[in-house]
Amino acid sequence: MPTQPLNATDPIIQRLRALEKERPELKDTTRIYEAILPVLREADLHAVTISLTPSQVREKMETGEPLLPGLDLDFDGEAVQSLMIRLAAAVEEIRNKQRQFWTRMPGFSKAEDFGESAHRVRSALETGKLDISELLPHLAAGSREQIDAAARGLDLDPDLVWTLAQNALKPALRAWCRQLSPLAAEISWNKGFCFACGAPATLAELQGNDQAKHLRCGTCGADWQIRRLQCAGCGNEDHKTQHYLYAEGRRDTMRVEVCDACKGYIKVIASFSPMPVEMITIEDLATVHLDALAQGQGYVRMSSEAGEGRSTSALIPGESPCQLTRGA
Repeated sequence: MPTQPLNATDPIIQRLRALEKERPELKDTTRIYEAILPVLREADLHAVTISLTPSQVREKMETGEPLLPGLDLDFDGEAVQSLMIRLAAAVEEIRNKQRQFWTRMPGFSKAEDFGESAHRVRSALETGKLDISELLPHLAAGSREQIDAAARGLDLDPDLVWTLAQNALKPALRAWCRQLSPLAAEISWNKGFCFACGAPATLAELQGNDQAKHLRCGTCGADWQIRRLQCAGCGNEDHKTQHYLYAEGRRDTMRVEVCDACKGYIKVIASFSPMPVEMITIEDLATVHLDALAQGQGYVRMSSEAGEGRSTSALIPGESPCQLTRGA
């Protein structure tokens, strides 16, 4: 059954199209988001109920350990494969509708027509030449080496394969986050990485009339409050070594917090009400000029080299990655 496009009155679509007008150079990327969002909304992945008791949740969080890494999660690999096929088809369809649209997408490794790259990925998935279910443990551990090798072995764009695979995991991760968030609501978590999936915070939000500082995870949608003067990367609270950078004309609504102790930065948006999970990644895209501002002064995004060295993958790698197993 074909995926139904989102209605033009949908707030997400309105934001994407407004962003396209504000920043024409982001047109390619906004079209990608518009294509894949309805596919992700319709996705029905098997996400088993997490069997953590309230006391287990508290114990993990109080020792600084995110909740999903280390668990043995029964994951439907075939559903991930199917969702990747649909995501690739959605990207490919943009090319079919507007063949002159694609030039080269920044961040992808080949200069060939991007729609053709998506077509080849879809074909490899449909024929089983690319079996993502076999690569799930590596994807969960944030290890690109095996996934890139599999993509290159089939002459596929490894960046596109990685991006589609990460997005295919998001529906399940977000379902697990919704299960865990009520259990974690009363537990303090002053970390720069997500209490649920372990991914680095995508951005900070100033919520409510008191403008409380919350960190948001664009991977699973988690929302957690940290101390207002705390560096999200290293925990530094010395105001003499923390500063703000502002974009011209947007001082009241967005800024960059930078820390001289760790040389990290995080983007901050005044939103009052928590933004929907789908909007987090879009606002991250909309504020790329803030990334340029901070990086131009020698700071590093906290989701990369700062922030306790955690990976930018969907799940935290290293000592205790999530164990994903194929479901029936």
